[in-house]
Amino acid sequence: MAQLKRLDSWITWGVVGAAIGLALGVNQISVILVAVGLGLFLVYVHLHGPAIDGSPDDQIEVEPGDEDDAPPTSLLAPKSEGTLFAAGGVFMMAWLVGFVVRGLIFGDSSPG
Repeated sequence: MAQLKRLDSWITWGVVGAAIGLALGVNQISVILVAVGLGLFLVYVHLHGPAIDGSPDDQIEVEPGDEDDAPPTSLLAPKSEGTLFAAGGVFMMAWLVGFVVRGLIFGDSSPG
């Protein structure tokens, strides 16, 4: 479960996106990997459940000993809406930056 917590950081999603763009540039495999990554992002958002904003209305108090009556929680603890959805955009933009940097460094506009 601790491994899944690393997905909560938009930095993780950005590093993966940039790595795909930098390593592969723009080709069919790269586009497939980004599409799979965005699909995994949707699964990630679904596992988080509804986003909360941290307001007192979102806080659920459970008396000690009444843990059985507590509402079910999602697999991952929900975060604020902004940080929850930022990872998808960061993933896509990092991929774009990765293949632009690849093109500038290696001078290849398209492989093969």
